[in-house]
Formats: sequence, structure tokens, C-alpha cells
Amino acid sequence: MSVTRSIKDVLRRNELISTPFAIFYNATAEKVLRKPETKVANDIVAKMGRGTILDLGSGPGYLSIEIAKRSPSLQVYGIDLSRQMVKIARRHARRVNNARFVFGNAAKLPFKDNSIDLVISTGASHHWKTPRLVLNECYRVLKTGQEAWIYDWCPDVFHNPANARKLNEEYGFFVRRLGPIVSAFHGFTINEYQTEIKRHLRQTAFKNDYQMEQTDIWMKITLKKR
Repeated sequence: MSVTRSIKDVLRRNELISTPFAIFYNATAEKVLRKPETKVANDIVAKMGRGTILDLGSGPGYLSIEIAKRSPSLQVYGIDLSRQMVKIARRHARRVNNARFVFGNAAKLPFKDNSIDLVISTGASHHWKTPRLVLNECYRVLKTGQEAWIYDWCPDVFHNPANARKLNEEYGFFVRRLGPIVSAFHGFTINEYQTEIKRHLRQTAFKNDYQMEQTDIWMKITLKKR
């Protein structure tokens, strides 16, 4: 087993982010993820006129808050397994009435069946200990005909020379240099998406109702509830 794989397995076993790391993440995440998550927020607002959105692994809350700010007609819930992250997110959202953050496990969501119009997640799926349970929970809470958008890091994006130049121009040297390192341990390679991730997806309620595409710094999985 490679060193990279070993570290990724440790990260998955320790699904909960510790308080010290949550504080560190809050201090650094904005520099790396603010622009990419702003793009995701714009895509979501363009799709959703109104409704309820659930952000899995919402962390310090940047994405949820950006969505809520852009569309007051949307109700956005963020859920995270770290109490410290939830505390930080609530602090960030003090003046944003349509963004709420709750402590909880994505594998056992505290939401009713058929109650959510869109499930989203950015940079969290590599932490899931039980991805099939999480994905089945997404299916349960989604309304019929609605989607889940799961984004996570993909190191292959940064290793493509054409993509690398584009990302450097768009996000600057900091993201371009840090991205390959972060994504190596906090994400999945294209090969892992085509094998391990597809295997998980086919054993969930979504079965074959999914699509994968590289977009920006992410690999995006779109899942639809029929």
C-alpha cells in the first residue's frame, strides 16, 4: 500500500475533525476555497429559485453562507460532525437568517424523508467512513426528481498542464502549488473514481442514476433521485 493511500485511510477512519484542526482549517480554507466555492454557489443559485438545500460537511460555512446571501428565497442547512466547525459556521452566519448549521452525522441525517430540494457537498466525501450509508441518506431526504451534487478534490486536475495553467491564471500561485498536495491526500484520483467510487454508487439507492465530470478543481458527481 502506498504512503498516500495509507494517509487517506487514516483520514477516513478519523472522520471527525479535531478542534485544533478545525480552527486551523478556518484560518486557511478561505484562501484556498473561497473562489472555487463561490463558483459552486453561483451554479447552485442559477439552478435553484427557491427551496431547501442541505450542505454535507459544511465546515466553517462559507459555501452555505454564500448561497444563502445570493438567494434569500433559499433555506440552507449545513451539517458537520465537528462541534467546533458548527460553532465557527454559526458565528460566520450571524447576520444571515436563511443559513442554519447543525451538529450531526451525514450517515444519519436529522431531516425528514423527501424534504430537501438539493444536497451538496464540497471536499468532504473522502472523509466518509460509510459512503454508502451517506449516499442512501441523501437519497432518503431528497424529494423525488431532485439531485445531490458531490464535489471533491481530484489530483489529476492539477497534473494536466492545460488545467494547471488555467488554474494558475484564475486562482494564483498559492492554489496552484497547494492544490496538488492537498488533493493527493484529500480526494480521489480518476482511477479511484472509476473503480472504488463507482462501486459504492452502484450499491446505493441511486444505482446508475449518476454522472461524473471534472469541473474547475473538482470532480463532480451528480446523483438524481427517480
